[in-house]
Amino acid sequence: MAVPRRANRRRYVLLIVVLTALTLITLDTRNGRSGPIGTLGNAAHTIVGPISGAVDNVASPVSDWWHGVTDSGAIKKENRELKARIAEQDDKLRAAQAALDQNKNLTALLGLANNYTVPLVNARVIGRDPGNFDSTLTINKGTESGIVTDMPVIAPGGVYGSLVGTVIESGRGYAKIRVLTDPEFSVGVTLIPKKGGTATNGIASGQVESNLLLDNDIDAQTKVLPGDRVVTSPSPASLYPPDIPVGTVARVQPQAGGLPQNVYIKPYVDLGGLDYVSVMKWAQGGGAAVRTTTTTTTTTTVPSSTTTTTIVSSGSGG
Repeated sequence: MAVPRRANRRRYVLLIVVLTALTLITLDTRNGRSGPIGTLGNAAHTIVGPISGAVDNVASPVSDWWHGVTDSGAIKKENRELKARIAEQDDKLRAAQAALDQNKNLTALLGLANNYTVPLVNARVIGRDPGNFDSTLTINKGTESGIVTDMPVIAPGGVYGSLVGTVIESGRGYAKIRVLTDPEFSVGVTLIPKKGGTATNGIASGQVESNLLLDNDIDAQTKVLPGDRVVTSPSPASLYPPDIPVGTVARVQPQAGGLPQNVYIKPYVDLGGLDYVSVMKWAQGGGAAVRTTTTTTTTTTVPSSTTTTTIVSSGSGG
């Protein structure tokens, strides 16, 4: 029983010392730092200082924790408000970018009319093939706008618009388009070499890998390079007007034994990103539809002199 009594006695002694020190500090503060009281006050500061520091070290984390608990609700609310504001600004930015993209697409679509001699019906894509690849597209215009089956469909891309596909079904308020990468799609095309060489004709068929394939049409001796342009052929039997941009050569695959080479064509148009298209009011045998500029040169010799005058006139063909 002696140990507990000693512990209690030590606590009492410590309490008396602290109380005495606090009293001396108070007197020291009231009476100044000089004299006997001042000396005792300095000693009291020396004794109480470490104890006060230890108490502060223990109390500060507890105080910080308490403030964190009491203020956490306000902090969480402020965080929610800030996140809501950021989300609102992000939505506004996305809406603004969407408006800019739509304006750009519509401006390009309207510009197609300057490149063709046949009427165009602009329409919005409202549906896509539910499969892994966009084999068909559905647009929001149909027979009420004069759209019928077998009409070619184009979109901005290439030099002056590019081929998208053909109308395979139409009704009031809608039309369905088979795109050029569908395996059932085929089109007569002409390969135009980048440097020299002779243009080569063939039949391109759709591939599920989002390409077209020319096979058994281009012999092994014909020089075909990636990047060569591909346009619709001028054949009168074609279902498409001549010179409509189709795409560029993406890859050439030689065949063994001197067999015709396989030529893969990448379309100009991004079928997955199409929002608007133009339907060409053109029927088979309708002739050229691309607006071209022709230059006529006339040479006149003036009898009274040796000067030759050249007169150049430009006009629109089609």
